[in-house]
Amino acid sequence: MHHQDSKVVPVPWVRRLIIDTGRTARRRHAIHGLIEVDVTAAREALRAHRAKTGEELSFTAWVIACVGRAVAAEPAVQAYRDLRGRQVIFQRVDIGLPVEVTLEGSPFAFTHVVRDAGGRSVREIHHEIRAVKADPSRSPSVRRASWARAYLLLPAVVRTGLLGALHRLPDRQRALAGTVGITAVGMFGAGGGWGIGFQLHTLSIVIGGITARPALCAGQLIEREWLQLTVSVDHDIVDGAPAARFVHRLRELLTAADGLPPGRTRDHEGA
Repeated sequence: MHHQDSKVVPVPWVRRLIIDTGRTARRRHAIHGLIEVDVTAAREALRAHRAKTGEELSFTAWVIACVGRAVAAEPAVQAYRDLRGRQVIFQRVDIGLPVEVTLEGSPFAFTHVVRDAGGRSVREIHHEIRAVKADPSRSPSVRRASWARAYLLLPAVVRTGLLGALHRLPDRQRALAGTVGITAVGMFGAGGGWGIGFQLHTLSIVIGGITARPALCAGQLIEREWLQLTVSVDHDIVDGAPAARFVHRLRELLTAADGLPPGRTRDHEGA
């Protein structure tokens, strides 16, 4: 019996995919690091570029480019173990990014893979993501929707086993979901905060919120903008040393606004 102020609706088929993903992710031994990075220079550079050219480059696209470069410098963080127990370390960085579109009248978050993210410019990545959002058929992932429906006809235990096996098939993992996962969380609005997602990749990063607060620079308090990031690694594959080197390099790239035209804030760094 249900109350008059409630209604019963079927679970969308895309939601069932997310449920299966969560079940599979529980098997991984993930370590999560919650970090903050000063992105004042990058935010100022993006604003200055928009004012000068009228082009609004995506902050998320820039973070993806920085992650790609940091992983390329420490490729061990995107290794995968195959069915024979060997570690396969990819040199090219392919980043899987959830993109939400409307498919058959329902919201569908599919994983679009940005190929060779470590060797591409922010503008290239920005235009690719924008093009896929405007026309999802550009992404191979959307064209696999019929496969997903067929997959859901299988028993739940079989589906979970197949998803778990994907992590031990490095080439298939790379083709379907990329070698690194990035999720941009919009739940915080204008405030800050961290998010911890499913561990679907050896390295997963959640882009959280941005907060503004003062920091002590050369004896003066100056307002800075801080990005909250969650960096998660599969500890069965990645040890602390390469993970720490990756985070250090990523922090350097983000703080320096790597890959962006200089903005006014850079002139005041260290002031």
